Amino acid sequence: MPRYLGLKGVMKKLDNHCSASEGKTFQMNVSLLEAPREVTFDWHIVQAKKWLEFDRGRELDSALVYAAVELRAAIERYVFELLYLLKECKLSGDEEKRCRSIKGIFDLMREADPFYRKTIEFTKLVVSITPSWPEITSVDTAYLKRKWQDLSEYCHMQFRPEETFASQSRKFQKQGFSLVREVLEKFHEWKVESNSAGLVRSSLPEEVRDVYDKFIREEIDAGKAKRLLVFMEPALRARLGLRQLTIG
Repeated sequence: MPRYLGLKGVMKKLDNHCSASEGKTFQMNVSLLEAPREVTFDWHIVQAKKWLEFDRGRELDSALVYAAVELRAAIERYVFELLYLLKECKLSGDEEKRCRSIKGIFDLMREADPFYRKTIEFTKLVVSITPSWPEITSVDTAYLKRKWQDLSEYCHMQFRPEETFASQSRKFQKQGFSLVREVLEKFHEWKVESNSAGLVRSSLPEEVRDVYDKFIREEIDAGKAKRLLVFMEPALRARLGLRQLTIG
């Protein structure tokens, strides 16, 4: 005879478990759970690091889940902020609506990616003739989307626990903590060890803006753009400042 357990049966089991726990005092002292939540990229990164500190190499299941949740939120916020800066802090009504979902944010970033790449390439041209400026690196947004999807595996229902949290030799957890550390290291590389920035068009002198626009529209190549920038380099040095390196 088949054995069936409907929703009522599941709820009864839960009720029995809760009843057995009544009268017991549960105490937990994890300060990071008591702090008010914030929504900035840096805050989510700090929270993910705090969960690793709390874990202390024990590879605890819940520590992994919470670290993955915070790191996913950090990726979402970072991509949104990058997109917002690319748009020079001006989003259309349709873009604002699309940004209400992570899919919309990633789609908008994918659409803006060719423009972002060209802007970074132009910024590197300016840096190449301005020795006092730091080297510029670009952010791999496709990498961030892949890692966001990978982290999702640790944030949702597990259909086959024997392949996840009940995996042999805790392979699932080891891979998860390795993933969290990898993404944290990548952000450290982009944000601390290098400069992921780009010139803001509206801040450029008119003559430089003209070269920039032609380069973005692919009316001139990198070699031609650099020759024009070298020609106007004295004016460029006098009128541009590091304050314009704001993207990222």
